[in-house]
Amino acid sequence: MEPMEVSVTDEEYMMTKAKSFLETDCYRCRSWLLTAKSMFPNNFGIHFECYEIEKNLRCVQRAARCFSCLLEDFPNETILWKEIENFTPILCMDISCLSEEQTFFREMFSALPLSIQQKLLSVCAERSEDTMEHCRLVLLLLNRFPQSSTELALKLMDTMITAEKHNQCPNVINCYRKILVCDLGPLLVSTSTLNQKNLYKMLTKTTEFYITYAMGGHSIIQNLPDTENYIKTPWEDLFASCERIGKKLSWELRSVLSQSDKRKAWKKVSSFAKKFVIASNNSELSKQLVFCGMILFVRHVFDYNKSLKTENGSEYLLVKAIKGPKVQINKPPLKQAVLSIATKLNESLIGITDDSSEVLDHFKMAFNYWELLTNKEPMCTDYWKLSAQIKVDTFIGQFLNDIEFYQGKYKNLFKAVPVHESIRKSLSLVTLYYCVQEFKKCTEHIFEVVDQIGSLSLYESVSTEIANPPEDREMYYIQIAKLPVLQYCVKIMVQILYNQLSNYPSTSDILIGHLLVLSQMVWPEGKAIAEDMYNYIGKLPLFTYPQFSAYITNIDIIEHFMAMFMENDKCVLNIFPCVASSLSPRISTRGAGKGVKEEFRSALKKQVKRWSEPVDETMLLFFKNERESLMKTATLMEKSLTF
Repeated sequence: MEPMEVSVTDEEYMMTKAKSFLETDCYRCRSWLLTAKSMFPNNFGIHFECYEIEKNLRCVQRAARCFSCLLEDFPNETILWKEIENFTPILCMDISCLSEEQTFFREMFSALPLSIQQKLLSVCAERSEDTMEHCRLVLLLLNRFPQSSTELALKLMDTMITAEKHNQCPNVINCYRKILVCDLGPLLVSTSTLNQKNLYKMLTKTTEFYITYAMGGHSIIQNLPDTENYIKTPWEDLFASCERIGKKLSWELRSVLSQSDKRKAWKKVSSFAKKFVIASNNSELSKQLVFCGMILFVRHVFDYNKSLKTENGSEYLLVKAIKGPKVQINKPPLKQAVLSIATKLNESLIGITDDSSEVLDHFKMAFNYWELLTNKEPMCTDYWKLSAQIKVDTFIGQFLNDIEFYQGKYKNLFKAVPVHESIRKSLSLVTLYYCVQEFKKCTEHIFEVVDQIGSLSLYESVSTEIANPPEDREMYYIQIAKLPVLQYCVKIMVQILYNQLSNYPSTSDILIGHLLVLSQMVWPEGKAIAEDMYNYIGKLPLFTYPQFSAYITNIDIIEHFMAMFMENDKCVLNIFPCVASSLSPRISTRGAGKGVKEEFRSALKKQVKRWSEPVDETMLLFFKNERESLMKTATLMEKSLTF
């Protein structure tokens, strides 16, 4: 049986012959292709096959020429557009992530005539149904062809803003805003003639994005490639973007954003405010000042928040300064006294419990900008309007709380205390209840602090700022570490007990003893407290404090008691239970009295041997064992202020 003949067209025959030489002789292959194209110039299949063969041979220039012809001669072919759809997304990809084939497509596109590149990007962007792909293609078009119309760029800006809304992005840290701010923004500002309205729109969007990213602790931006989903230097990028836009707006203040010397920047801003804005009440100058001032203000708050958390894991907390024990605690005023924020910052009112000046410096700089922006018109109105747009208050809560503390608005701050249990929460309540003179609750929270203090890994050292603050000091930042926190709680208890002793000297023995114990924690400043207690004791016929042996380890106090025992025959010291029965009514120097004296001296010598015991451990034991009597004293102290 003869084989059945298969009908083959001339076109198919020539393409088959060309392919047969593809792997062995590329020149003969191309000759057949050239002949086929010449004989059948309107055959899309032949032209597309030519392109496919050049693509497979990885001949960039030849493939680009074939592709250009296809676009010009067969612009409506479905197969061609499928090919275009396959490689146009590659044009928007990071070059470092491309495969060999993807690299070829990118190089081939670059080899196309510029007019075809522009047309191809424009048509592909219009045909794209994916919003993100559409935005990227238009952005690529604008980048490659800056002469593209401003209208196209503005339309892309509106498309991205609309996409952000329609996709219900949970916050401004999303892929659309990132591309708008980081990619389109610089392009728009540098190449387009934007009107003032659009410049301010871009400035607001940019400021909101970078501030939210930096202050909100964001890292990964969803739905973006790994090479694009984070911002390495948000503050520097914000400053650069605002300077670009500020230049377009002819802003005199734009250079302060990149000013490395913060004090010089503040001097320029405040001088500009006094000279131009406040004097002239000019709204445009006010906008310039508010944008630059607010960005610098938030940056200082960012640095402030950062400085509140130390490298070793500790934190700082702003608390009320506790003065010397002789400061009289008076009845709380009917109306809370408030320090006006319009008053310039009084730097002597606020201190810090260690040598770090960063916290104070950042607070002072942030305070300066805050006071300028929120207390003088026309900046005040403009600031609150912009602040609401950008939701600045979301990120400056801690600073605002500390401003209220500085102003003395203590009652407002109870709602700002952390919800979850922590030593920071307990210490915050200690200082707030002390400020509003609710000493019972203050003491309750002191015991909470003491119970949690063992969880603090950082020890640090005692602070002279806590023990003996300057006369005009009203508050200071305390480091949440074992010794400073314990020292602060002790200082509060000293003042409560001392005031109670002054008001009710008949209950003196237990108060005198407790004050002697607590004075050890603030030594040598505590020496003055001890001297006062010695004077109280010297006026008593009998001083009874059996807890002496459990808590007194300070060598100076022990030696003074030895001297009192030897020299003062008017007061009987009932401080050692083991010799108490022999101490009444008076010790003689002979017979039985001599034996008691030796017992007492021996007990004191044993006490001296404990001089090296850590005073903080003694304090913790004291608070644990004497909770009931301390609570009772604090309750009585509070009641005495209500009558």
